This record gives sequence, C-alpha cells and structure tokens, in this order.
Amino acid sequence: MITTTEEDISVAQQWDEYRGNPIGFITEILDVKEDYVWSKMGEIAESVRDNQLTAVPAGHSVSKTYTAARLAVWFKACFNPSTVITTAPSDNQVRNQLWREIRMAIQSAGVDIGGKLTSLQWDCKPSRISLEAIEPENRGDWEKNFAIGFSTTADTASEHATKMQGWHNKWILIILDEAAGLLPPIWKAVLEGLIVNPRCKVLAIGNPTDPYSIFSDVCKKDSDWNVINVSVRDTPNYIEDKEIVPNLAGRAFENSIIKKYGENSNEHKYRCLGQFPDFAEGVIWGPEFGALDKKGHYGDFSWESTAPVYTIGDYGNIYTAIGFFQFIHHTIRMIDYYYDDIGIGVPGLCKMFDNMPYNYAKSHAHWCGPDYHQKHGSNRKSIGTGTTVLSEFKRLGYIMHCCDPHDFDEGIKITRDVIPLMRIDYTCSDYVDALRQYKFKKNLIYSTDIKPAYSKNPQDTPSRHPADMTRYLAWIYRTQLIVNDVRIGSPVAIPAARQSESSVWGGEKHLLDFGREVSSPWT
Repeated sequence: MITTTEEDISVAQQWDEYRGNPIGFITEILDVKEDYVWSKMGEIAESVRDNQLTAVPAGHSVSKTYTAARLAVWFKACFNPSTVITTAPSDNQVRNQLWREIRMAIQSAGVDIGGKLTSLQWDCKPSRISLEAIEPENRGDWEKNFAIGFSTTADTASEHATKMQGWHNKWILIILDEAAGLLPPIWKAVLEGLIVNPRCKVLAIGNPTDPYSIFSDVCKKDSDWNVINVSVRDTPNYIEDKEIVPNLAGRAFENSIIKKYGENSNEHKYRCLGQFPDFAEGVIWGPEFGALDKKGHYGDFSWESTAPVYTIGDYGNIYTAIGFFQFIHHTIRMIDYYYDDIGIGVPGLCKMFDNMPYNYAKSHAHWCGPDYHQKHGSNRKSIGTGTTVLSEFKRLGYIMHCCDPHDFDEGIKITRDVIPLMRIDYTCSDYVDALRQYKFKKNLIYSTDIKPAYSKNPQDTPSRHPADMTRYLAWIYRTQLIVNDVRIGSPVAIPAARQSESSVWGGEKHLLDFGREVSSPWT
C-alpha cells in the first residue's frame, strides 16, 4: 500500500515503462492470460494509447467492459499524476459492471499496485507528507490522482457535468460506458471542458442501441474519432466455433438472436454485429418514427395557406410542447412546432399564437390535454392568477378545447396507427428528435443481454411533453374531430357524396372549419 514518505511518488511512477505497452501491463501485471488477448482487445488498447478519441460500438458479450476496466487500471497506474473518470447511464452499470471489473483487476494483480480502493474510487494520492514536499503549482494535480466512477441519470447529469469541469490533470482518461445512453450534458462536459490537450483521452464504448445519440454521431465515418466496430463474428469463439476465451459470445449466441428476432432485425444489428439500428431499443414508437425518412414522410411539408391551421399542445407550468397541424388529403401535416422550457405562461403563449402567420380554424382550432378541463382537470388552475387555464386563454381571445380522457395504453396504440398518416416538415426537427428518444423505462434488474425488460411507464425526460402532445393529437383525430358530419379520423371510407365538399378529401382547396365535434362531457 502507499507509504507516508516521499517514496509515494516514485511508487506511483514505477509502471512508466508500460505506458507504450498496455497489453503487456494487463497480461504481466494484471489478471489477463496472454492466451485470452484477442484481436479486437489489442486494437482497442492500442487505439487508446495512440489516439485521443476512441469509439467502440460493440455487440453483446465481446469483452468490452472487461477490456475497458483493465485499460482504466493501466492508465491510472502508468500515467501520473492522472485522473480516470468513468461513467454510465445507471448506477448498476457503473457499480456492478465496469467497477466490479476494475476492482477485480486490481485485487487479482500479480503485485501490489497501491492506492486505496473503494466501491467506486481508487485513490492514489500521495500521503500528506509527500504532498507538502511537492511544488505548490503541481500539488493540485497530485491531489486529483485517482480513478472515480459515477452514474449520469437525468437527475444527476447536470450536477456531475459541473463537477467534471474541475477534474483537469496532467493526464486524463474518460471512459464513457454504454455511451449510447449518456445524456448530452455529459458529452458536452467531456468534449468541451476536459479535452484540452493531447494527454486527455476518451474511450466511448457500448452497445450501439440508439441511432440518434451523440455516440452514433461520433461513430460516423467523417468524425474525428478512431472507430473500432466489434462484432460477435470477430471473436475467436465465433471464428473457431468453440470456446477459446471464456464468456465470449460465439455462433450459438448469434443464432439465438437470429432465431428470436430475425437476421435483418434491429436486435441482430446492435446485439451481434455492433451496428446502429434503424431505431433505438425501447423506443415506444420506434418503427413508426424510424420509417419517416424511408417513406418520405419527413421533408418539405410547409404551410398550405388556403387550409386552416389547428394547434394541439401539452401545456405545463414550465414545459409546454405545441404542434401546428393541417388536415389535408387524408394526412396530418405538421407544419410547425413550439417548445417552451422556461414557463412563459398563458399570456406568452397567446402572444406566440398572435405572432404566427397562420389562418387558424374558425372554431375548435386549439386543443389541450384532458388535465386542463375547467371542472375536472388536475392542472386546471393557473399558478399565476388562480383562475383556470382555459379561462385565461379565453380572456386573451383563444378558446381552448380539451382532449377526452383516455387510457394511456390505448392512447399509445392509437398513436401507433396515426403516425403513418403524419407528414412532418423539416422545421419540426426538434420534435422528431424528441419522439425518437421517447422510451419505456428499462428494468435493469431483470434485463439480460438476450432479453431486455421494460416497465409499462415511459422515461420521465423532456421527450414526454411532445409525446403526450402526439398522443392527444391521435386521440382527438380518431375520436373527436368531425367535418361535414364525418369523423375526420375514422378508418372507414368517407361517403362518396362528401368527397368533393372539403379540401381534406380532395377537390378545390378552401378554408375548412370543423363544424362540430363528437358530444363529450369534457367540451
């Protein structure tokens, strides 16, 4: 263990000879058998040694966490003074996966490599006496001579991103584990706050589960990162069709995934081939939003000035998501999107409506969720005035109508049917990005590599607000809006006699008003 003399620093520097030989360190000093080092493990180690930025999209059970953990120990032991930072989207992933391997590597090493090891920190600071002997201008770096792990959930991401800004050191290695699930504040803190010189390195590694994540961006061919794809088919167990390295995936694993999901499935792509799928794992409307580009439903669908505009929003005290829609030729055209994250209130929203250039429908143009009904809604009161939100809108000249209350699961199903009817303008890119991230909560206790488990509830992220707005849109479209005695969203064919009466169904374009709506106690 670390002593209390000036020898502390020389002990910390005794592994300098392995700086250029990470594989030598993990096989000669740590617990890795030389026979178990395979091609991709060596390629990742050499990339971290030679490159500032390394990205590794990898399949399941290809030793990515095992390798990352031992590279963390190599870097911390061989580069001093240094700080090693590891993070992942959940505490379980940090504590019971990456740091379990880090602890195992340190405790199983052939020699005592020093430091004080706890569950999520390896403290290699010199003793107080040794620190006092160091020049004051260098003392701070040795104070930060440690490795640390933490999770970055939505609740803690901003806090940890701020802390990371103060962890500069002579040498830095940041390991972003399960990188596809990390939130933007962490990426920004790392790439804009910590990567300040060539001695600062990043290893982003994980299953490529989200094609719209920052991890996906850094893995693209035109990025500045050295990208190493690791497929199950790269493993010696697959190549030899027998167990060469314990716990590595092989042909049996790939065959089980193909049998369950199909060879061309998203699951086969990210679990076996280490490739990004068409849509993210666990996304509630993944296939529907994943198909937008392929079907040409996301493009130039700008405002048609001869047709009326309707708004549907999920209104909140702080967060509000509002879509602007036109119903044209059996399609739902989304021409604009507004998102408020500072809480401008009803007056601010009405001013925003006023400033838009659109021709709103003459009646039933503006819609909100059932939680704002003036008698029964849970959020009906305005915090600022104490009056109902609907009465505030009315006072300022906007009649707001409520979506009928409905079962959440049924709303999800109806929305799945309605999304293919949507045509979304490019100006609504923030909306599309948000819905591509709208996921069910993952149950990390019951999830396995073969079968992830999800709860019935969505993640509580900013995506929830545009998602709720979309659910209201689908419900209103299917059950409440009526044009010329015909329910606009009915899946049954419209009577032939009605086809020429409205621009919605074809024929001459003109301003269209919803004459009435389905009878409802909520309106």
